[in-house]
Amino acid sequence: MNINVPPLRERKEDIPLLIDVFIKEFAQENGKKIEGIHEKARSRLYTYDWPGNIRELRNCIESAVVMCQSNIIKTGDLPWVFRDVSDDGWINIRLGAAMSECEKIIIRETLSHNKGNKSKTADTLGIGRKTLLRKLAEYEIDDHGEPELT
Repeated sequence: MNINVPPLRERKEDIPLLIDVFIKEFAQENGKKIEGIHEKARSRLYTYDWPGNIRELRNCIESAVVMCQSNIIKTGDLPWVFRDVSDDGWINIRLGAAMSECEKIIIRETLSHNKGNKSKTADTLGIGRKTLLRKLAEYEIDDHGEPELT
């Protein structure tokens, strides 16, 4: 009897449940108290195509749990493929992303790089501080470059 199970990229609704199960499993295995995953990191995992299917997701979460230094997994804990900023300071943006999404990523990552310093971020981006503050509110980005939690 053959059971046809579609690839994970075709079963996106399974990803959040699998993430939570794997976090619980690997947190217990590694003696860590991890309460969950930040929405930004969860979103990155959800939009990935997972060519390695569940095994790749499982390995990704195991790595993130090991790397996590707090009680919440953040994008910095994920493997490099899920981060917007590379080690050499370049920002990776998905081909075909909307201009507003590109702007949001650039502002968020620049603010994060500048450790929340809005004046330095505005100067780096070549925009006024008031413009930056308006964009932060528009894109719901907090002082550290993370999306606001709702």
